[in-house]
Amino acid sequence: AAMCADKVRMVGDPVALVVAASRAQAEDAAELVEVEYDALQAVPDMATALRSDSEKIWERADGNVLYDNVDTFGEVDSVFAAADRVITERFSSHRQSNQPMEPRGTVVEVDPITRHLTVHSATQSSHLLRWAIAALTGREPLRTSLRGLASNKQRRTAFVEAAKRFTSDNAEALGASDNTGAIHQIRRDPSLIGQMNRMGLGLLGQADFPTVVAQDIGGGFGSKGAVSREDIAVAAAAIELGRSVKWIEDRSENLVDGGQAREEDIQISVAVDDDGTMRGLSVDLVLDQGAYPAFPISAAFFTRIMKLMFPGAYRFEAFRMRTRVVATNKGRYVAYRGPWANETWARERIIDVVARELGMSPAELRLKNMFGPEHMPTKMITGPSLDVTMSTRATLQRALELIDGDEIAAMKRKAQAEGRRVGVGLACYHEAAPGPPEYTDLINPGSGLLAVETARTVVRSDGSIVVFTPQMPHGQSHQTTYAQVVADELGVGLDDVEVVWGDTDRTPFSLLGTGGSRGGPIGGGAVKFAAREVRRQVAQKAAEMLEASVDDIDIVDGNIHVAGVPSRGLTYGEVAAAVEADDGEAFAHAQSYTGKGDGGWSCATHVCVVDVDLDTGRVAIPRYIVVEDCGPVINPAIVDGQVRGGVAQGIGAVLYESAVYDAEANIQTTTYMDYLVPTSTEIPDIEVHHLETLSEGENDFRGVGEGGMIGAPAAITNAIEHALAPLGAKVTSQYLPPTRILELARVIDPD
Repeated sequence: AAMCADKVRMVGDPVALVVAASRAQAEDAAELVEVEYDALQAVPDMATALRSDSEKIWERADGNVLYDNVDTFGEVDSVFAAADRVITERFSSHRQSNQPMEPRGTVVEVDPITRHLTVHSATQSSHLLRWAIAALTGREPLRTSLRGLASNKQRRTAFVEAAKRFTSDNAEALGASDNTGAIHQIRRDPSLIGQMNRMGLGLLGQADFPTVVAQDIGGGFGSKGAVSREDIAVAAAAIELGRSVKWIEDRSENLVDGGQAREEDIQISVAVDDDGTMRGLSVDLVLDQGAYPAFPISAAFFTRIMKLMFPGAYRFEAFRMRTRVVATNKGRYVAYRGPWANETWARERIIDVVARELGMSPAELRLKNMFGPEHMPTKMITGPSLDVTMSTRATLQRALELIDGDEIAAMKRKAQAEGRRVGVGLACYHEAAPGPPEYTDLINPGSGLLAVETARTVVRSDGSIVVFTPQMPHGQSHQTTYAQVVADELGVGLDDVEVVWGDTDRTPFSLLGTGGSRGGPIGGGAVKFAAREVRRQVAQKAAEMLEASVDDIDIVDGNIHVAGVPSRGLTYGEVAAAVEADDGEAFAHAQSYTGKGDGGWSCATHVCVVDVDLDTGRVAIPRYIVVEDCGPVINPAIVDGQVRGGVAQGIGAVLYESAVYDAEANIQTTTYMDYLVPTSTEIPDIEVHHLETLSEGENDFRGVGEGGMIGAPAAITNAIEHALAPLGAKVTSQYLPPTRILELARVIDPD
């Protein structure tokens, strides 16, 4: 069941569901519920979880270490032995909460005649939620009661087996498959959307799939991509009662159980020669997943992304990483904008440490060890292929051009005279957006299913143009971006294109929905190629009507004409009207797309200038620069907004936000009085500059939504250490509130 029956594992675990006619009645009734708890020994932190004698959170597990894995690439021991020196540091990041503008919520309507469910939900993945509700409530057509259903274990097993069937049994229909059943690139298959929808509707035999509708969900940042217990419980209540049920989470509930992320302990060693050549990298990472993973993607999945990306844009000869995921009595672990981001933070921090020990500038050390165009094509030490889109070094070079050394020196002198300190920090990274063809299978064999997106473009009989996408915009402006892509492909105006999303009865199937910077490169690629095929169909029909060769047809501003003779043109409506279409769709094409073979890497360098007040511990950011390369920018205003939003969250992560638990694993930050979120007054003017490296594939779109959050914590903490280094400061934790700043500056005693 979605409720805890015999044991709770965290403060905030749901144990009962109260349904009433109004919120006030429900709250009053909830006060009447009495629960008796027998106290267990708390597991409040990673150190306790690693002990073999700690209280087991999950009885069927061997202990609280749920995942322990070592990956080795190259001759690590010999490389470390041969290097001139080995530099080691331990870094810790803290627990953070996603904090979208609006918390979670769901309204489940029950049709009084058919008993069909319509679920209005704040979800980033409408098709996944639809699938999960059908699987986990065991619905059959017209069923109105939960009584007599199979056990929860059987339901979960059915869901897992259905997922396996979707990936392997239907791999041939979706494209070529290898031994893992991974899905590979599909292009221009008009029957594919029907195949995917039929498979989606038939995965659980006669299950009655609900309709899931999600429109303006108030942000998510990953937290609404998971299926939550409340989603299932509210649907189950609606089925049981045969009437509509609504649940809206309040902010305190969201801070307790809306999902948290980022709490990791990372020991990192670099084997380096005295000339600055970084040769080997070794990482020991422990991740606190709390009491539960998020369904369906576990915390261990994200550590596998971290493993692939930890070496970053640098030419290491060898790399080893040990990863442990532990369970504690804290809130559940969810994806949070760039869920692998701490690999960038720890790596970029250790590079600054290495530079300081060698007496080199941080920029000089980075440039010496980075991949550049002369190395392409090549591979990272962990396996992913690199191509011309690997432009991190170019972004760093451009960022350095934007920094005025004399201006920084003057700022330092002025600040020091007034009792402050100024510092400059760098951070460089690249992210898979969508990455090379082998990327998803290197994370986890068979996970290629997550890379598939489908779009459907339609020209109706009246000439209107509609795009159907399973992507779930919640701040990314897919509606505008996709309309631009289709307008460019079809030669029409932006206002001529309608984008439909968020309704599972109308949109193609997608297992993942919006997340992982997939909206541009994969979702946008599907939109682009679906529109391109529709243009071909329209041009073919217009050529027949104009008695011309299809090769001579041009489409400009919606005028379909023979090249050089625009006066003899046709409109989309006129061409569509000439086609007999019983369903009102004159031209239509569904396109499945994985991005493999196209796209590539998004790269960036962040530069942060901080001004630290030694009286108050306040950190001001007078200048912040991002040089980003996500390929051709579809809409600069939207892309810049995505970058700035990510940087704002990175600023919050370092200077403001921390989910705090006491020694008994009781959460202490349950309101915005305790969990601080930066406002516009705390965010500086963020300069965004673009490089636009073209890929070698057919689709140049690359993801950009997570980059700001990935680079910002490293740039900010590096800048703070640079500012306070003359005072003996060494930054090893990511969270740096004013009291910690004053401790680092030796203004107050840490004790």
